[in-house]
This record gives sequence, C-alpha cells and structure tokens, in this order.
Amino acid sequence: MSGRSLVCMLAAAAIAASLGGAAASAQTISDLTSDLQNLQARIAAGDKAAYASQAERISAVGAAIAAAKPEVWQSKRETDSAVIYLLCGGQPRDIVRLVESGAVPAVEIPLMRGVLAYVLGNEAEAEKRLAQIDARRLSLRLAGPMAFAQSVIETSHDSAKAIELLDLARLLAPGTLVEEAALRREIMLEADQHEVDHVARLARQYASRFRASVYAEAFLQTLAGALAQSGAIDSPDNFSKFRGFFVALAPEGRRGFLLGLARAAILNGRFEVASMAAAAALDGASPDTVDEARGKLYEAMARILTLDYDAGLAELQSVASARLDRHDQELLAAARGVAAFLHEPPVALAAPSPAADATAMASANPNDGIAQTIVLAEAALSRTAPLAAAAPKGNL
Repeated sequence: MSGRSLVCMLAAAAIAASLGGAAASAQTISDLTSDLQNLQARIAAGDKAAYASQAERISAVGAAIAAAKPEVWQSKRETDSAVIYLLCGGQPRDIVRLVESGAVPAVEIPLMRGVLAYVLGNEAEAEKRLAQIDARRLSLRLAGPMAFAQSVIETSHDSAKAIELLDLARLLAPGTLVEEAALRREIMLEADQHEVDHVARLARQYASRFRASVYAEAFLQTLAGALAQSGAIDSPDNFSKFRGFFVALAPEGRRGFLLGLARAAILNGRFEVASMAAAAALDGASPDTVDEARGKLYEAMARILTLDYDAGLAELQSVASARLDRHDQELLAAARGVAAFLHEPPVALAAPSPAADATAMASANPNDGIAQTIVLAEAALSRTAPLAAAAPKGNL
C-alpha cells in the first residue's frame, strides 16, 4: 500500500470518527431519557450489567439537562423528558435548577413542580398538582411512569384507586421497569386487602414475565413473609391457588420462595401452611445442602405440634445444624427445646407477669428480629405450661 493511500485511509477514519462523535454529542435530552428507559427495561428482564451502569447513565442525563441551552426547553418533548428523567431516578436538584432558570415555559412548570414534590415526599403538594392529570393523555413515554406515581400518591387514602392506577401503568408501559414495579406494588397491596385470588393471579403473571428481574429475588422473599403474616396463604386451599405461580418460577427461585414462606409461616403460627411449603421445597432439593437442611427444619417444627410429633422429632434431630445460618441455628435450638418440653412430665408453673415478657425482650438483641421472636415464643410457651400439664405427653 502506498503512503498516499495510507494517508487517505487515516483521513477517512478521522472524518468518520469525527462524524460519529458529532452524532453522539447531538443526542437530545429525549434521546438520552429514551435510552435510560430502555436500559431500565433490560434491568426488569434481568440484565445485571444494565443495572450496574444505571447510575452512570442517570448522571449523564443530568449533565445534559444542566448543559442544555434555554431554547431546548421550548419543545414539549424535551420538557417531558426532564420529567421522565426525574421519575426514572434522576436527581431532583437538576430539575430544581431548571425550574428556577426561567427557561421552561410557564405552562410546563406545574407538572415539573408536582413531580418534584412526589420524589421529595411532599405528598400533599404532589396530590394537588398531579391528581387531576389523566395519564392516558400524556406522551406514551411519560404516561406509564405518571400513572405509577399517581398510584403511590393515592395509596394512603384510597387503595382501590391506587390499584386501578397500577393496572393503568402496566397497560401503558408493558415490558418496562414501570410494569415490573407496578406488579410488585400491586401484589403487595392486594395481599394487604386479603384478595387471595388476585394476589395469586398477579404473582403468576410476575413470575411469568419478570422472574429474571434484578429485583425479583428480594421481592419474592418479601412476598413470602407478607403472605404468611397477612394470612393470604392461611390454609391448604389458599396454598393450592398459588401452584400456578410456583410452577412459573425457575426451580431455584421456587425453592427459595417456598422456604421463605415456610419460615415466615412458622414464625406466624401457621403450621399447616409451613408444612406444605417445606415439603414442596424439599421435593427436588439436593441431599446435604442448605436448602435441604432448611426444609427439614421448617417441616419438623410444624410436625412436632401435630399428631405427627414422633416423626417431626426424628426429623428435627436429623437436621444438619452446620448447614444453617445463625438465625436458623437459633430457631433449631428453640425448636428442640419446645420438643423436649412436650415430653417432660407435667410441672405446675406460675404464670409469669407481663413484665416478664418485657424483661425477656430487653435481653434479646433489638436488631435481631429472629432472636426476639424466639424469646417471645419461649415466654408464651412458659405461660401455657399450666395448660400443657393437663394434656398427655408424647404423641399428641
């Protein structure tokens, strides 16, 4: 290749790079926020790399907003993009500066101030400015996030309206992080309302669409505890309503959810549900694993309080304590203590005063919820000792 040809090639490459850089720098605020929304959709689909780069992308949009010339904000698409940025996790200070700059048309200021109030937790101000907006009349990019924000605002005083708005947000923003977050929030709201059929349907939908989400694992553990505590799964019939949800989960996720449900059910005194969840989790669990040890612990704890006491006791003694974390080791020790108590000869005990419970609680680590639960369980057990003395021991 001649020197002249090489120079021409290098020049062409330089021009191409220059054009590419110009194109990149010419991205509008709306382009950048669309990219951010697409990135967040990938997070909902389980892209951990997208999650890792989210903060950097948000910062880039904020910098572009700060550097934008005043004439940019004469475009409705660009002012909407500033609002979208804020609803996608952007910094409120960027929008405060924009509002105070005087560059935004007066007609757009109420919307910006309303969303600012929402993200800053000023519910009264946010409701005053946003409640009357019909999200369906907004641009499609903004409609879903706005309906979600309106739902959060409505939650404290009209849960039915909040759920309607979450349905709307999911309809307006399918496949996005808005839909994923709306499903998570709606499931929890419906669980609080004891709408078991709705919870089961929405949970199945979440598992089918977003089981790989970056947020799924933490959400499913939270859901397990909420279902046990609220009583949404309080019987075999209600447990069976969630079978479609269980099937839609990946095997590892399903086992993790069932173990979380079994544990929460034990701590909330729902032993039949705990037994069913633990048995389902043990189905397919590999031998000598943490999951097997946890499943056997929760199943045994449920069984020692039934006519199946002897089998439960044998299973309890076979649990590999070394495979459990510290909290479950404490739970195992407490369970073995309860099992031993149920075999002891009757002893008349004076019922402790309520102050005894307070003393016991004070002795537990205030930051350790499980330890406190165990202390209260043991205190409750001691209060029932006089009643237990009249009952036959061994096989209940």
